[in-house]
Amino acid sequence: MAAYRTAYQGFLDKLRARYGPRTTIVVSATYMSNTTVFAQFAQQIVQERNSRGDDRIRYWYYSESGLDYAGCHWHPSVHDHRIIADRLGEFIATLPLRW
Repeated sequence: MAAYRTAYQGFLDKLRARYGPRTTIVVSATYMSNTTVFAQFAQQIVQERNSRGDDRIRYWYYSESGLDYAGCHWHPSVHDHRIIADRLGEFIATLPLRW
């Protein structure tokens, strides 16, 4: 998982370089394949960034409650995407954004 962490930090570095220090970046994760390990790593990566002074990277976990995963091969369905989008909108509304 060290390679995953390094790659994810590199990805955030690229986003930060492209969009600048004032852009809020939301890192999202959820329960996946009977584990929360990826969600835990994502949260740790965000905490590392925050501890280094980048408080505009935020972590957002969305639960699987209410999702039917009726898409192809247990992926989220259109119904699920609507629920996830609503939840993300609610989360974004809590952030101190200036449009």
